[in-house]
Amino acid sequence: MKHNILLAFDFAKRDFKERYAGTGLGQLWYLLSPIITIFIYTVIFSDFMKMKMNMVDSSYAYSIYLISGLLAWTSFSTILIRLNVSFFEKANLIKKINVPMYSFQLGIIITEFAIFILSISLSICFLLLVNHPISLTFLWMLPIMFIQTLFVFGLGVILSLFAPFFKDLKEAVPIIVQLWFWMTPIIYMSEMIESKYPLLLVFNPFYYFAEIYQNIFLYSKSPSLDSLFIILTMTIITLLIAAYLYKKMIATIKDII
Repeated sequence: MKHNILLAFDFAKRDFKERYAGTGLGQLWYLLSPIITIFIYTVIFSDFMKMKMNMVDSSYAYSIYLISGLLAWTSFSTILIRLNVSFFEKANLIKKINVPMYSFQLGIIITEFAIFILSISLSICFLLLVNHPISLTFLWMLPIMFIQTLFVFGLGVILSLFAPFFKDLKEAVPIIVQLWFWMTPIIYMSEMIESKYPLLLVFNPFYYFAEIYQNIFLYSKSPSLDSLFIILTMTIITLLIAAYLYKKMIATIKDII
């Protein structure tokens, strides 16, 4: 097990280096990408559109609300889409190297979690620049980010196990992810749909994570016990299902990819 985890870190290191290989700015894109995202949404929604939405007394209130959910969603959706096609992308390596297939998937998780941490760190720097209050509540960010990554890891593994049998999943998942984004209160407030479409919130796993990030960023509000219980329960159940299906299906998948 230790050897396989070390292999996963090696795959992550290779993935991290190869992501922007051949580009002029190289690894600087890891910094530039979240910075550009933060800048665009700050300019469009705080300066150009002047949207405050009466959330907090700040001209950047909507941008802060938007960025907190958007960066988390970017990590979530990227991991989900990458894991969904991971067996196809790594088929040649899987056939050449006798290592557990989950090592490749763990490598993806390690890379994306590091990028997630970097993005959130830069967003906190943005809060400091606009004089938005930051408290010890922000220490909750790291465990919540970790739980989210474990949750999407389990979900992504489940999808990846079925993808070789149902090739349409490769094309369907990105579309589903787009629909999922618009059904989640990231660019709009949850109050806008909770009375008319409450089930979109109740049965939307990512909503519980987004709400925690938004409350921490905007109000320095710690996650409630109910929220923690929900995301932990979802994560544990998803990981258990993923582990069970992996043991049952992995041998067959190796024969067909």
